[in-house]
Amino acid sequence: MTSLDTKSRIMAAALAEFAEHGVAGARVDRIARNAKANKESIYRYYGLKEELLEQVLSEYLRRNGETVTPEANALDEYAAGLFRHYRHDPRYLRLCLWEGMEGIDMRGAAAVEERAAHFADKIDAVRASQQDGTVDPELDPRHLMIVLLGMVNYWFAVPQIVRLLFGREPDEAVLEEHERFVAECARRIIAPGGPRAGEAGGEV
Repeated sequence: MTSLDTKSRIMAAALAEFAEHGVAGARVDRIARNAKANKESIYRYYGLKEELLEQVLSEYLRRNGETVTPEANALDEYAAGLFRHYRHDPRYLRLCLWEGMEGIDMRGAAAVEERAAHFADKIDAVRASQQDGTVDPELDPRHLMIVLLGMVNYWFAVPQIVRLLFGREPDEAVLEEHERFVAECARRIIAPGGPRAGEAGGEV
């Protein structure tokens, strides 16, 4: 059994553990047991739990980056696709939520650069769409991306609010309807020539 096999199992077990329990609630002995490894190998390869989380997030983005990165001229499809992705695999979002709630700072410069590059690709896609006229050029790409991400992420971040609003646990029909709704909202937000703040219908 190679060290690569062991590392792969540790990554998979750590992803599940952190997504479920966060860093504070995660247990290295449980990760080791589920990975069929020993705690010493985890500390040897990754160090502290925070450093292991950093590696897990980076590994997830390397494996799934294309799935969660928009293409130019398709921001509405990106928003709907991201919602669909999280329906089936919300682990990355959960990891990010735990990271934020527990105030965990990224420790390694390489991890910071890798994740910054992931979001830089999103901003580049927005700017490309603005240049060809499919996205309102007056929208700040950074603010726009935060709005699009927030529009998708809120559903999964606070599912109890979703249940309150719909009065029940959303079924497949509701999920599919909301996916289409997300795409439509994105199209209206990015459309060139939309209402501006201070104009009729655009006050904030």
